[in-house]
Amino acid sequence: MSNRFIQKRTTILQKLAYILRPFVFYMLVKTAAMIFFAIAIPALPISGIDTWVEQNSRPLSAVVNAVASIAAVVFLLNDFLIEANTTGEIDIDKNIFLQYIGFLKNGLFGARKPKWLQKMILCVISGVAASFILNKLIGFVTAYSKKYETVEEIQYSVPIWLGLILYGVVSPLVEETVFRGIIYNRIKKFFGVLKAVIFSALLFGLFHGNLPQFLYGAIMGMLMAISYEYAECFAAPVLVHMAANIFVFLISN
Repeated sequence: MSNRFIQKRTTILQKLAYILRPFVFYMLVKTAAMIFFAIAIPALPISGIDTWVEQNSRPLSAVVNAVASIAAVVFLLNDFLIEANTTGEIDIDKNIFLQYIGFLKNGLFGARKPKWLQKMILCVISGVAASFILNKLIGFVTAYSKKYETVEEIQYSVPIWLGLILYGVVSPLVEETVFRGIIYNRIKKFFGVLKAVIFSALLFGLFHGNLPQFLYGAIMGMLMAISYEYAECFAAPVLVHMAANIFVFLISN
């Protein structure tokens, strides 16, 4: 009987494929879901649906984007639990979504080491402060980006209560699951903390698709990755992200 082991992901291309695969898959599923909703909603057998869709195109786009994001991230929960779970092994016979909920309930704050509450408060403060400073510094770039103006119009077309749900809860949880929970941890595994902080942040910036949000997302991505290392729990980047999004959304409204 042979005692040889087959090593996996030994070349740089294999490692990059392993790191980027969840991001590519997330984008493909999300895009497919958005196309599906764009076709399915106007086709609903409801009188006046076309007019309603046209009149509410911007807030509808915001909601569809959130729903499509949730649909896409569901397929990555197994990867997330492998990379970020600190509460035990994954049970292949148990519903993966329920295990993710269990992680959020029992493992989100990690082991709650000494001063963990102070660290969580610091994460919230850091998110607010960084978003305020970055919006001031990057504000001059926004005037030159038509795509950002379109994104901004969609984001702020929703009522405040809905915006708090979409941008204060859904977006941070989904994006942190993908970018810090999976991608950051995978880069860190192969290349160390510093490169993981930088490259996961750059990918997070590119994900937003326009120059102002690239700059904002890349810098905030670094802060969220650093907070993850500092607090040693997944709650840290989520709280930074939530605090930043809620603050910007409220002051912009």
